[in-house]
Amino acid sequence: MAGAFDYAVAIALLPFLSFCLAVGVALSGRDLLPKGGALPGIAATAGSLVLSAWMFFSVSNGETHNETFYTWAAGEAATGSLSEPLTLTFGVLIDPLSSMMLLIVSLVALLVHVFSLGYMNDEGETGLPRYYAGLGLFTASMLGFVLADNLLMAFMFFELVGLCSYLLIGFWFRREGPPSAAKKAFLVTRFGDYFFLIGVVAVFATFGTAKFAGEHSFPHLAEQAINGEATVNTFLGLGPEMWFTAIGLLVLGGVIGKSAQFPLHTWLPDAMEGPTPVSALIHAATMVAAGVYLVARMYGFYALSPTALAIIALVGAFTALFAATMGLVKNEIKQVLAYSTISQYGYIMLGLGAGGYVAGTFHLLTHAFFKALLFLGAGSVIIAMHHNEDMWEMGGLKDRMPVTYYTFLAGSLALAGIVPFAGFWSKDEVLYEALVHGLGTTSGLGTALLVAYGMGLIAVLFTGFYTFRMVMLTFHGEPRSDTAREASEGGWNVKIPLVVLGLLATTIGFVNMVPVKDLTGAEIDFLHKWLYGTEGAGWAETLGTSGYHYHHLLFADYGAGMAAAELPSYLVGLLSLALALFGAGSAYVLYGGADPEPHTEKLGSLRDVLYNNYYQDEYQVWLAERVVIPLSKAADVFDQAVVDGVVNGVSSVSLFGGSRLKRIQDGLVTHYAAMLTLGLTVLLVGFAIYGGWF
Repeated sequence: MAGAFDYAVAIALLPFLSFCLAVGVALSGRDLLPKGGALPGIAATAGSLVLSAWMFFSVSNGETHNETFYTWAAGEAATGSLSEPLTLTFGVLIDPLSSMMLLIVSLVALLVHVFSLGYMNDEGETGLPRYYAGLGLFTASMLGFVLADNLLMAFMFFELVGLCSYLLIGFWFRREGPPSAAKKAFLVTRFGDYFFLIGVVAVFATFGTAKFAGEHSFPHLAEQAINGEATVNTFLGLGPEMWFTAIGLLVLGGVIGKSAQFPLHTWLPDAMEGPTPVSALIHAATMVAAGVYLVARMYGFYALSPTALAIIALVGAFTALFAATMGLVKNEIKQVLAYSTISQYGYIMLGLGAGGYVAGTFHLLTHAFFKALLFLGAGSVIIAMHHNEDMWEMGGLKDRMPVTYYTFLAGSLALAGIVPFAGFWSKDEVLYEALVHGLGTTSGLGTALLVAYGMGLIAVLFTGFYTFRMVMLTFHGEPRSDTAREASEGGWNVKIPLVVLGLLATTIGFVNMVPVKDLTGAEIDFLHKWLYGTEGAGWAETLGTSGYHYHHLLFADYGAGMAAAELPSYLVGLLSLALALFGAGSAYVLYGGADPEPHTEKLGSLRDVLYNNYYQDEYQVWLAERVVIPLSKAADVFDQAVVDGVVNGVSSVSLFGGSRLKRIQDGLVTHYAAMLTLGLTVLLVGFAIYGGWF
């Protein structure tokens, strides 16, 4: 009897088939399918969701699956110390992490397809088969990335995800903004992926394998090398730990680009030029989620380098705070959500970098649902506002759009981290892990984590403020435009996805209540068996060791300072909650009236700096025009004058000598005999002189 894992490939294959069908319809130029071709995509993603749920519950029962089903190329091992030959393979890895992510991606993709029925079709859009083809390929690419059992396969799907985002962000290609935003997203993320590709090559050159899990995986070989049980190739004489840190940081370049972390985050706000359902899919479950998922997927490798983890934590915490400050002053509803996404993925990076593997992946889970909810809720508002996204033109939508309002409010409470909504449980566990490991580590790593915790805590205040500023301006007060006065809510295809996601944003956090409750060992075992699988099946294989407190082992001197038991987790949660409530309350006081004023204008020049995103786009243009282009021209001159000059000079000598010597090849036997005689004479004279004959 076939088991769940026998159908693993079908999870990604079903959306790919819907893509092929939509492409065929688009190329035919005929309206062959109802609803613009949405129904095959809905059926395919529903099938993927059913299979993903089957995988999830199979893993929850202690099963995992790691299978190579196709060998692309095979050769000799890259290092003499490795017993396995260097191979390029395709395979699937189903474990607690991937089963959770499969469920997220397939569910959000299904709801986005359903929501698109109301968002795209009601506007009389053209090119809908192309749109649904893009959604199908996007979903299939992300599911393939999640299923990948090795780094090379993950890189290939990683790039395909980037291509799909380019196609969907630029869907409205006849307008001025979307094509430019699509190109920016593609180029900025390609810059990060350049380092990722070098990291992939370095992994193969070092370990001879790119598998994520198992006895011959590169995290396992790296752990053996650090323990002196194996020998691997390193570069420039670096020790294993330093070289592994360098590899991890190279791969991190791709993560920073895809997950829009500082300084490669500038593409994401511009990506709002695409259709709002696409934004929901990008921000919640595909493009941006791919980066942080890769860190979690490689966590057994990153755990061997506390330096790399500290850098991840600092980058994430700074990004969380940095993006939150820009969200304070934005006027377009999707722009606020875009900067909130950058900030929240910073929290995920902070959790992973602080040693909180469970905290980071848990926030990835909760964020997927409440951010998809917020974007689809924004899409519902945008439909009602006839695609006007300016919050100052809204107001008073609460009574006209009750389903949108209450579900959007649930997502906003989750985003702000207000108890008992989902974001509170996951975000506060991230902060708790950063604080506990910072206090419990006496080295410089502990200081880095405490700094990261401080930045994350300040970002909580800003998050509460910009979130409820958005809610107040959009839904409360009096309508501030004729469009807002006439607004009406969409149909079932808009409401059903909002209700489903609203319930999840309200309840999903209860699966992990660490911020207010110190769990017992039995409770931890039960919780993580349900959410992440059993220790032996999931943690031991994927991370190289077992136990919920695996991340404590990352820090050799953990326990030298304050241990977790000495710092009640509910105190950390209460502090964060108080800041979130203060930020939300401040927004209510300033913007909750019938006729709110633009108080951010009072910030003066600081407001201009924040509104213009710290002038990062201008700086990047200056950097390209004033630094990169002159350096490129100088390099081109050097290449042509020196490199090409030397090569051309050598070739000129050869050509000149050849053109002269070829003249003696005239076909006359007497000339050849004369040359032989002359050559023999020269040899005899040479032997006579240097051989001592005279």
